[in-house]
Amino acid sequence: MTLPDERYRSVTEIDDQEFKRLIDVLRDLVDAGGTDGLKLNWHVQAFESRERWQPTVAHIADFLMLCQPRHTHLLLMGSSAGWMMPTAWLTQFKQIDAYDLDPLAQHLFNWRHGPALHKSNTQITHHRQDAIANLPKILATHPQASIWFDNMLGQHLYHIRDHVQAEQDLRTLKTTLTGRDWGSVHDLLSGPTQQNAHTQAVRQHVCPRDIDTTYSQGLALSLQAQGTWCDHLTSHVFADHASTTLIPWEFKPHYWHWLQAGWQAPR
Repeated sequence: MTLPDERYRSVTEIDDQEFKRLIDVLRDLVDAGGTDGLKLNWHVQAFESRERWQPTVAHIADFLMLCQPRHTHLLLMGSSAGWMMPTAWLTQFKQIDAYDLDPLAQHLFNWRHGPALHKSNTQITHHRQDAIANLPKILATHPQASIWFDNMLGQHLYHIRDHVQAEQDLRTLKTTLTGRDWGSVHDLLSGPTQQNAHTQAVRQHVCPRDIDTTYSQGLALSLQAQGTWCDHLTSHVFADHASTTLIPWEFKPHYWHWLQAGWQAPR
């Protein structure tokens, strides 16, 4: 599949007034009891953080442009509004099925990526569904599709609030996906930093088997970590031998994440 010349749509190019008008409409839904105000707050934060997040968005775009999905049909798990998704990568697909529990996701995703997807004749269908809980059924329904988990696996622990079950679910995910081509970008580590923290270079070709406690501590310290950092239980999502890329993300001032991105294809 060939890609358009434009690598990604910069989130800094989105019109502030346009977004504010959309948020006003969505806030009316919240006030009417139609959804969770916390999810709306997340989207507002994401929009307001777009300039700070732009280096990370660019790194994710660079990573995805090197991936070669086998299919023209994409299962997009945890789509949300696609705040960190490169639009140009999405437009290579003829069909996208997007899954997210957030009732606002469809509206905001279509607002962000809809025009480009329409122009590329990409058909998108949104599903308000728990992608992890229903993964076997989704995979069986769409046997000829590539899969991308968009910054959702690192939140699984907080979604189910069971440390043991979350770790088991994440470790066995690659078994469930045997025979499929799939990828993910997700939180690996996160925590508070000192005021003088600054971005680090992307770390490429990092195998999950090498991400032990010492390595994780080194990652945190490279960002001037202080206080308690969170292990998102995702270090073994990919096979031990898989080559992954670690990407720094300044989530908010004095709070950073290390993201892990990888793509696996059937051997």
